[in-house]
Amino acid sequence: GDRKRINLGLFDDAGGAVYANAYQNTSINDELVTEMKKWGTNVRVRGAAYFDEYNKSMTIKIHFIDLLPPDEIEKDKSEKKRVELHLHSNMSAMDGINHVIEYARYAKALGHKAMAITDHAVVQNFPYAQEASERTGIKMLYGVEFYMVDDVLSYIKNPTDIELNKAKYVVLDLETTGLNCYYDRIIEFGAVRIEKGVTVETIDILINPERKLPKKIIEITNITDKMLEKQPTIEEVLPRILNFIGDAILVSHNADFDFSFLQHALERCGMRKLNNPVIDTLSLSRYLFPESRNHRLGSLCRNMDVNYDEDSAHRADYDARVLNEVWQPMLVMLTKQNHNLLHSDLANLETPLSLLKHIRPTHIVALAKNKMGLKALYKLVSYSHVDYIAEVPKIPRREIQKLRKDLIIGSACFNGEVFKTATYYGDEALKEAMSFYDYIEIQPLENYSHLLNMGEMDEEELLTHIKDIVRCAEELKIPVCATGDVHYVTKKHKIFRDVYIYAKGIGGVNHPLNPCNRNKFPPFENPNQHYRSTDEMLECMAFLGREKAIEVTITNTNAIADMIEPIVPVPTDRLYTPKIENSENLLKEMCYKKAHELYGNPLPEIIQTRLDKELNGIISNGYSVIYYIAHLIVKKANEDGYIVGSRGSVGSSLVATMANITEVNPLAPHYRCPNCQHLEWTSETMPQYRSGYDLPDKNCPICGTPMVHDGQNIPFETFLGFNAEKTPDIDLNFPGDYQAKAHEYTKTLLGEDNVFRAGTIETVADKTAFGFARGFIERTYEAQGMNKEDIANALAVYPKAKIAYLASGCIDVKRTTGQHPGGIVVIPTDYAVYDFTPVQYPADAVDSSWKTTHFDFNSLHDTVLKLDLLGHVDPMALKMMSDATGVKIEDIPMNDKKVLSLFSSTEALNMEHDYTNAKTGALAIPEFNTEFVRGVLEETKPKSFSDLVIISGLTHGTNVWQGNSEDIIKNNQANLQEVIGCRDDIMTYLIGKGIASNIAFSIMEDVRKGRGLKDNYLEIMRANNVPDYYIESCKKIKYLFPKGHAVAYVTMAVRVGYFKVYYPLEFYATFFSVRSKQYDIHTMIKGKDAIISKIEELRTKQRFSNEKLSPKESEQLKTLINALEMVQRGYHFSNIDLYRSDATKFIVDYEHNSLIPPFITIDGLGEINALSVIEERKNGEFFSKEELLRRTKLTTTNVQDLGEMGVLDSLSESDQLSLFDF
Repeated sequence: GDRKRINLGLFDDAGGAVYANAYQNTSINDELVTEMKKWGTNVRVRGAAYFDEYNKSMTIKIHFIDLLPPDEIEKDKSEKKRVELHLHSNMSAMDGINHVIEYARYAKALGHKAMAITDHAVVQNFPYAQEASERTGIKMLYGVEFYMVDDVLSYIKNPTDIELNKAKYVVLDLETTGLNCYYDRIIEFGAVRIEKGVTVETIDILINPERKLPKKIIEITNITDKMLEKQPTIEEVLPRILNFIGDAILVSHNADFDFSFLQHALERCGMRKLNNPVIDTLSLSRYLFPESRNHRLGSLCRNMDVNYDEDSAHRADYDARVLNEVWQPMLVMLTKQNHNLLHSDLANLETPLSLLKHIRPTHIVALAKNKMGLKALYKLVSYSHVDYIAEVPKIPRREIQKLRKDLIIGSACFNGEVFKTATYYGDEALKEAMSFYDYIEIQPLENYSHLLNMGEMDEEELLTHIKDIVRCAEELKIPVCATGDVHYVTKKHKIFRDVYIYAKGIGGVNHPLNPCNRNKFPPFENPNQHYRSTDEMLECMAFLGREKAIEVTITNTNAIADMIEPIVPVPTDRLYTPKIENSENLLKEMCYKKAHELYGNPLPEIIQTRLDKELNGIISNGYSVIYYIAHLIVKKANEDGYIVGSRGSVGSSLVATMANITEVNPLAPHYRCPNCQHLEWTSETMPQYRSGYDLPDKNCPICGTPMVHDGQNIPFETFLGFNAEKTPDIDLNFPGDYQAKAHEYTKTLLGEDNVFRAGTIETVADKTAFGFARGFIERTYEAQGMNKEDIANALAVYPKAKIAYLASGCIDVKRTTGQHPGGIVVIPTDYAVYDFTPVQYPADAVDSSWKTTHFDFNSLHDTVLKLDLLGHVDPMALKMMSDATGVKIEDIPMNDKKVLSLFSSTEALNMEHDYTNAKTGALAIPEFNTEFVRGVLEETKPKSFSDLVIISGLTHGTNVWQGNSEDIIKNNQANLQEVIGCRDDIMTYLIGKGIASNIAFSIMEDVRKGRGLKDNYLEIMRANNVPDYYIESCKKIKYLFPKGHAVAYVTMAVRVGYFKVYYPLEFYATFFSVRSKQYDIHTMIKGKDAIISKIEELRTKQRFSNEKLSPKESEQLKTLINALEMVQRGYHFSNIDLYRSDATKFIVDYEHNSLIPPFITIDGLGEINALSVIEERKNGEFFSKEELLRRTKLTTTNVQDLGEMGVLDSLSESDQLSLFDF
């Protein structure tokens, strides 16, 4: 029947999931369905269970659905609430789960006053955060978690003016009990002393650390407790070590590590610290080999062609000897250009920009204090995505330092500099690192669980590091804040992030919490990173003591929030338009000039009034420059010989018509004389004609000149509202081969620094999410030790509903970015782009010729101007047909009976027999070519341009034809002219019924947006005798197409139809050249019977085979059906001609009533190969296949295919002559 089938996925808190379905009825209605579309809606379902053969699972056939109250959010009982300062939304690519509105609602329910949004390297959720703040009252703190790098490398310590080639060196390495120089101890010292380039002494000392070695250290070094128990202590060996070192330059691979251990050992023993010059080969490796992904000693050895034995590695004596073998050639490389290079000169080495790709970043949080801070964030995000983009967008510390005045800098998570310094170094280094930050973050111990599970530290060490951080921050008087590093709202969302942790990111990169070596450890849980209440966070911080826990959880986080002013990331107070001097007067003069040319001077009152009203509204709202820019872009394209089509509602504007932006005339139907400007309105005398294009031909009663019939009766309000207050969308269709030129012209017109491609954000869609969820189940089985066969068997019976449940929570998470196909965002010259948005490359493709807005273009719709300059095949196709025939596009009549008949019959095509038994001739006519639209044509049998406009609206709207107007027409409640086709029809119809224009406009706006009818409007409509069928139709509609857009589409279609009727060969040549995507040229050149046979073969496969047609076969079928129509009209396809065929376009052969196919119709013969034939044949004939191969870029397979088709029959096989060639 006509009832809608509803398919649901149901899940419960116990982890169960099941599919269910129902048909919509009075109780299971649209309202209930809308509510159930919200993820996590609680329902009680009653029905019957059955086994679904398609899903291979138990399914519920629903009889009743009851909505239940939503889950209660546990109260935050703390009198004073915390503020979350570190939170990731769904815009943290493949990592954060929830939308910012979900966080804001949750925070509000907990009684929190503010929350920060700090996505990884992006601010793409700021517009949504702004909206969430307005809707919930939560103060939004706008921030970013940046990937910070120190791109000024530290190559040396204690610089001195010693010449490197004359210096003495001690090349050393240490083995230790762990990574922290403050808590861990040296267990082996190995070194090589070099004088005048020669090894003069070596040393290797094992040292008793007076403690047990960790298991991990024993595994790495093969040093055991027994080996050390009788060895001297560090205090005993330091004099020997110092004597060995003397005054030499120390060379170490990761000098920060080795030097720090030595200095702390000296300090503990009450001895003077070293002040020797130091060289770090780790930093120098990065300088010399910036493209290398790894700079461990073994990797450096490979880069320097030095042998490195992994089995002997990680012993201090071996590593020191190998490091010396590396250092000697490094020294030669460094001093090659300057033999007298000093140790201090190494401090001035410039870091190669390419090194950024491989410098490991640390995380840092930056919050905007105020509007200038927001701009600073936008600049930093832009720099990171444009100048410093690598595997992630990185930002040098120096760039942050320049712009930090209006920022508040936080130390971030365990990937931050402060935690890493606490892990490896002592108080001095820790305090030095902390001095860069305005507040220090610590997080619940659960957040660090990954480090424990991966064996990087134990719980005692973790607690020690965090307490050291708190103590040092206290001593520096830097506030410590407890943050959650939140990635999802509640614990039940954790499973969805687990899915992403196990999923491959863009480029096949592993998630940071799923490194390649994770599978070497027993399976473990990922950290809990939900949004914690104040009570939860206080409990997490209890190890600090109650008073300190309150300070870091509540006092300090609120203090940070209070330092931040209310901020509006995306201004919405007005549209910030560019400025072109005197654009208001230029637009006005242009419009009146054309209006006077068409309608005389003075203008008829109706036209004068409408033009005045539109211009006043457009100019007073600052939109004149938008119209003027659009006019200039269209004018430039026309001057270049290209056709431009309009889209959207712009056809509702008479100003747009008079400015030559659109050819759609929104006035009421009328006749006008092009000679004497005589005007006749026809609404009263000929009311049956709803489009001026349908008016019968007529000569001017004044001067006898054939009159122009025009006017589509579209109210201006549908474009810009009653007072021209709506943001104008001027969408233009350019030929595909001109679009790039139109885009480039905007740079000339408006300035290269003021135009950007409109950015888009690609999020994870249903099917991809399902794949991720399935992969998660698969990897869960792998972790359990199952083999591939067992996993496949387990997945085969795993409930699809459970996988679908996992997928449901993964949808809409950011995956990557892109660009709108035609959107150009224009920034006013008196503003910087950073006043509105950061910028970046689309999908981080640094070779792109355009930068895009970082924000999705929809977020900027009401803030800055967006020009929609789209590439479209229709204008390109019309230009091709116009050029081929000499017919001017504007001369094609819109009321040609033969052309209009195409939309209701095939008679005008003059086919003797139609194998396909088509009911219309609309095949290959744009917008009317799909099976769905052709079906509507068959049911409605349109006879006029106006009918086609209504059909265009019916087929582009949502819930307008099926289950709505289709039934109304079938049930004879109304005819085609009486149903709702386009949004504008509602307004004009209701005004005609006597309803006030402002109310008619409001009703139209509600209906077109799917909001139904308000009760008071229902009463007004009934009081004015609006029929019931019309009212019911309004209630069902979800989206309505603008009439201006429909008129533009139908105009294009009628023009294409004109060529189809009167210039068929040019029509089909154009169609196969620009609209067909796949060819079966072998079949096409064989004629009708072969084409019919192939169509039958493909349709049989489509109907009866278990296989679907491949995309290639589907496209071939479309091409063949159009080819059949052509041959049934008496035309045919010639064979490819080596000297006449084009590379990419079909050529008309008038002599033989045929089309000559291009070279690219052969499978595997690309455009570049084809063009090479065109170029080479200009240089003379081909005499052999061998010569053809040699002179062109054709492949052996290409030549073989051409030969099999008989294209190369005149060529010999090779360059050598044979008697048989004569």
